[in-house]
Amino acid sequence: MNRRRSLRFLTAIILVRATRTLMRLLRRKATHFPGQLAKKLCPDFLARIDKPDQIIAITGTNAKTTVANLIADMAQNLNLSFAHNAYGSNIEEGIITTLLDGTSFFGKKKKPLAILEIDERFTRIIFHSLHPDYLVVTNLFRESYLRNAHGEFIFNILDDYIPETSHVLVNADDLLSQQLAVGRQATSFGIARLSDEPIENANLIRDVVLCPNCHHPLTDRFIRYHHIGRADCEHCGWHSLVPDFELTSHTTEDLTIEHQGKKEHYPFQGENILDLYNVLTAVTLFRTLGYSADEVKSALLGVAIGKSRKEVYKIGGTSIYRMLAKGKNPIAVSRVLDAVDKLPGKKQFILLVDTSVDKMSEEDNAAWIYDAELSILTDPDVRHVIVGGRRSEDIRIALLFQGVPEEKIITCRDKLDTAKYIAKTKDPETIAILYELYSAPVAKKVMEAVKNQLVHGLSESGGK
Repeated sequence: MNRRRSLRFLTAIILVRATRTLMRLLRRKATHFPGQLAKKLCPDFLARIDKPDQIIAITGTNAKTTVANLIADMAQNLNLSFAHNAYGSNIEEGIITTLLDGTSFFGKKKKPLAILEIDERFTRIIFHSLHPDYLVVTNLFRESYLRNAHGEFIFNILDDYIPETSHVLVNADDLLSQQLAVGRQATSFGIARLSDEPIENANLIRDVVLCPNCHHPLTDRFIRYHHIGRADCEHCGWHSLVPDFELTSHTTEDLTIEHQGKKEHYPFQGENILDLYNVLTAVTLFRTLGYSADEVKSALLGVAIGKSRKEVYKIGGTSIYRMLAKGKNPIAVSRVLDAVDKLPGKKQFILLVDTSVDKMSEEDNAAWIYDAELSILTDPDVRHVIVGGRRSEDIRIALLFQGVPEEKIITCRDKLDTAKYIAKTKDPETIAILYELYSAPVAKKVMEAVKNQLVHGLSESGGK
């Protein structure tokens, strides 16, 4: 696939490496700009740079960063040498920068493996020059109104541009993305209906209701949330995928996965259904790569799930959760709200999902919040909902529309001020700080402020 290395390519790589070295000396992030410069100097740079012997790509609407980092952590435990865009850009420029890390000075491969998170919309560009050996698709949902408001739009991009040589790993419970397995070399994973799950959950969003084959209404076997579940078509006989790797049960420390009629057990350190899907995805990949169950079990030991997207801190009987809930993404916000709400005990929420920063713009349209399952916050165990940001009043109205009592809601336009409104309590509870991606720095400051308030409260009460 690599083209002959031209003088233009060699000049570009020298200048890019010099620029990246300078950026690091200045303590500037060097994840996106070096790739941007390389592309400007040599438009087909990605096609010309040497690729590793094996490329694992991870894409999808939600959880791709968590899954990619989990896979990388397990690869590290297996002593694999690889390049990975752990905290960098997942579009073409970031992929170029990552591959530079896996090559010699003049762009010859030196690492045998690359683990690449790839933005689902940019696969149509990246896959022209880079063909992953294995492509993991976590799920496909509607997301931002501005760029991928409908899952089928993203499905069509992937379906058109996935290379013929790629082995695709798909979620058999996702009634949309599982269709990418049709006609391709594929492996599927899924979670059986668990003992504590109802047959169906009612959600505001359900984007797959018709048979993908004959377009008659589907008959649900069970629906976990949105279009995640199992279904059949009574008209033409279509049915959702039977998973190659199926998680059938779990405890707080162990999960059981069935594969080819045999049960395999793996360590588990997560808390919710999202964590189960993330671990199952990673296990499926490494088993598909040929690693034994024992090797995969060993690779999982001590690995934290979503450590870049979730931070938990305990002070006395209070747990503080700082978790990413992607702005402009009603599915992601709904799933995080649901995961936290299912934790036992009383709760207070700080919502920093407003995407406005210094001023509001057209891009900060808050209409998407009406698709989120805000009714979860009507739970009597939720004591307060504190909303920060310039769109906080818009979000307050959406909360009221979904039945959240007015006396529970507190709003403030400055996100930094939200910690001031946390109600004091002597009883154990959870304080959840949910933030959109660009509010991560503010969310850290808010978490520190909440910690300080709790520590101060403990000292006043004698540490009880």
